[in-house]
Amino acid sequence: MFSGKKKPGRTPRRKGGRLPPLEVIEGLRPRLSIRVWLTVLFVLVTAFSITATYWAVRPILETSLDRASDATFRQVAQQWEAQMRRSNYEPTPQDMEDFAETRNLQWGIVRVEGKGSAKVRGDEDLDWIHAVVRNAAEAGEPRWNIIPVPNGLHAGQRKATYAVPIEGVRDKQGREIEDTAIVFNRFYTQSDVENSEEALNRIEGLALLAGGLALLIAGFAGYFAAVLISRRVDRLNVAAEGLAAGNFDERINTHVGDELGSLASSFNAMAASMKDAFGQIEQEKERGKAILDGMTDAVVGVDRDLENTFQNPRAIKLLKSTPHEFHTRLQEVLAKTRYSGPVTEPDAEAGDRIIEIRAAPLEDGALAILRDVTAERRVQRAKADFIANASHELKTPISALSGYLEMLEDEEDEEYRAKFLNEMRGQTERLKGLAQTLLDLSRLDANAVTFRSEEVYLEDLLHDLRREFGFTGRPINVRAEAVPPVEADPNQLHRALTILVDNAIKYSEDGSPVNLELSREGAQAVVSVADRGCGIPEGEIPHIFDRFYRAEGSSRADGTGLGLALAREITDHLGGKIRVESRPGAGSTFSILLPLTETSRSPNEPQPLDVS
Repeated sequence: MFSGKKKPGRTPRRKGGRLPPLEVIEGLRPRLSIRVWLTVLFVLVTAFSITATYWAVRPILETSLDRASDATFRQVAQQWEAQMRRSNYEPTPQDMEDFAETRNLQWGIVRVEGKGSAKVRGDEDLDWIHAVVRNAAEAGEPRWNIIPVPNGLHAGQRKATYAVPIEGVRDKQGREIEDTAIVFNRFYTQSDVENSEEALNRIEGLALLAGGLALLIAGFAGYFAAVLISRRVDRLNVAAEGLAAGNFDERINTHVGDELGSLASSFNAMAASMKDAFGQIEQEKERGKAILDGMTDAVVGVDRDLENTFQNPRAIKLLKSTPHEFHTRLQEVLAKTRYSGPVTEPDAEAGDRIIEIRAAPLEDGALAILRDVTAERRVQRAKADFIANASHELKTPISALSGYLEMLEDEEDEEYRAKFLNEMRGQTERLKGLAQTLLDLSRLDANAVTFRSEEVYLEDLLHDLRREFGFTGRPINVRAEAVPPVEADPNQLHRALTILVDNAIKYSEDGSPVNLELSREGAQAVVSVADRGCGIPEGEIPHIFDRFYRAEGSSRADGTGLGLALAREITDHLGGKIRVESRPGAGSTFSILLPLTETSRSPNEPQPLDVS
């Protein structure tokens, strides 16, 4: 589960009812080039314009052609009106006949009779049309019309009739005839007047030819314009694809200040902004990765399916060294936090270690921070033990002192009183030693202790220790080689050795000897304190110099777990080091190694390497 690698070929699951991805939809749509649809648009717009123009102009053309074809006969009407004005609108039949003969017209005076008409005077073969006569008589104004002749002698020709209402026409008896009109008539052949329909057809043919040419020109113009636009749009598309692929250096060069040029400028500005933004994101990502990689805590990220998405180096190392049961527990915590919010598992067991798990949900998964708290929990237990031991250490002598004081009040025998006072003195020294140890450690932590440097003869120091611990009745053996003096603080060194000798006595059987030995190892003087006590298990040796820590089996002797910590602090301040060799049931040997001064070394002695 937490191997640090994603499963190959894994794709997001698609829930039921969800639409297909946008890329699939885009793939199903037909692709139409901008050149095609813009060319088609040009042609369609041109065709629509030509059609609309034709149907708007056609009535005007028809009217104009009709007027052009009728212009010849329309002049007859104009000339007759001029003749009427010259005769003061009282023309004689002779005037009418002369006017008609000079213009090759048929003429006659016609009156309206019911629904028809009748000739009063004029040409014999005149085919009267009563409609135009009636209209002129009823309107009191001239009327005329031109109609095609479908059959008869003049079939295929056009007959033009002009009627002018007149008054004062009398019959043979002298009576005035009402509703009369002068009529002029003429037949026009195709050679006389151009047929407007044929002219219109010719115009339509020319219009179609011109329209086709216009459509061709519009198509070429549209295609040319589409090519110019599509090239620029394609350049934008290529640049956008490059930008989508992560090429933030993509730019578009444009020299035209139109809308596409403005779009290109906006694209360039967007690309520059995205480059800066993604650069900052990458920097933040690298900074975050550096922070996560440098964290002493392990960080694990998972997705919605609890599959690993991220592990920092500390997490990879930690998870590789933990059993499967811990992985299962971690998965349970991550699953729980997805539904219950932040979860803390303070003491998850991982073999011989204790791991604190702090998990929190994310929008698309969960995050867990793992911290090895084995040492911390050990220190916490050591502190708890120390408080218990310190309380016991303080309570025991205080209770003893209180009891001896009560006994002194009632005891009159001087021998017993002296014995009680001696016991009280011992308890007082015990309290003093505990307080002094705590004080020394706190002062060393605060660098409030001043170490003086002077020559110390270690052999003399060992003999002093043997005399000081002589009251214990324990055999203390001293064996010393010829070792030059060292530069150290004699009081602090004596304090450290006292702690080692005291521990050797406490953790060995009564009557078992304690051996003090002075030797030399190269450029170092070695002072060793050996006992034949219970020894220290190998797994606990790295922790015996931790404060408040007491090894297994140490409960058989009094102590607070501070002595060895104080001895190591003193040794470190003296520029030396402390080591231990121990085996359960065979005893322990603690050694303090101190550097010899330059003057105390022999000329042939190998010099220590400078590794600073």
